[in-house]
Amino acid sequence: MQACEFSISSGTIRGITNGQQGQVVLALHGFLDNAASMACLAPAMGQYQFIAIDLPGHGLSDHRPPGAHYNQMDYIQDLHELVVSEDWQDLVIVGHSMGGILASIYAAVFPERVSAIAMIDACGPLTLPPETSTEQLRTSILSRMPKPGRTGSPREVDLDAAVAARCKMSDITAEHAATILRRNITIREDGLSGWRSDPRLRTKSSLRLTESQAQNLMEAIDCPVWIGGASDSFKEMDTTYEKRKSWLKNSRFELFSGGHHFHMVNPSAVSKAICRFVEEM
Repeated sequence: MQACEFSISSGTIRGITNGQQGQVVLALHGFLDNAASMACLAPAMGQYQFIAIDLPGHGLSDHRPPGAHYNQMDYIQDLHELVVSEDWQDLVIVGHSMGGILASIYAAVFPERVSAIAMIDACGPLTLPPETSTEQLRTSILSRMPKPGRTGSPREVDLDAAVAARCKMSDITAEHAATILRRNITIREDGLSGWRSDPRLRTKSSLRLTESQAQNLMEAIDCPVWIGGASDSFKEMDTTYEKRKSWLKNSRFELFSGGHHFHMVNPSAVSKAICRFVEEM
């Protein structure tokens, strides 16, 4: 795998690629992850030009400018600028969790650019009832307010402690948490390690879509859709897929053993399943 980077209006997007030619498979990571979480899928996709990017604010990609934030729909703008600037056609998008949500929205809005999407532990947008809008917006604004008392140099990052904290929050293994977190850490000018990812990523989104909005988007997806779920994930994709499969014109669901990052635990099986799906469509 080798480094790659792309320039869009909001800054530089960095990632990793297998350096092959041919049809592009664009891999999108989950919330607070980065391209390192998707690189494990590349070995079985040697016949494709596999590109895993760090979304803005994550990994090695540029942060948004001061005063800006990380609204989910802004990532769709970022993706379309990237796709247009590289003139990618017949794109296959593979997304994990948040990356899968972005893949579904992008395929709905720009169907002419996408030939297939694969969602790993995701099945379209997350939703909340419309009557929660006021509280959502209030919570979002308060989360973005400057925090008093935060002055001085940032503390050094202890990788082992960060890995332990990440494992406590989710069902990820220590090995895979470390793989992801190393790409989110940088060496500062003082020689100490610090976070490379933007702390503003942890603020709350302004508004989630409603269920009817999610349905409208997913019904607009023209391309085939592959969805992989995990037996032990909190996402319970098998249940969500049953509720939403009627919204999709052409879809397939496969269940794997493991938790939310099951694609990192068994990358060969997951990537081969995706390749079979793409080749058969």
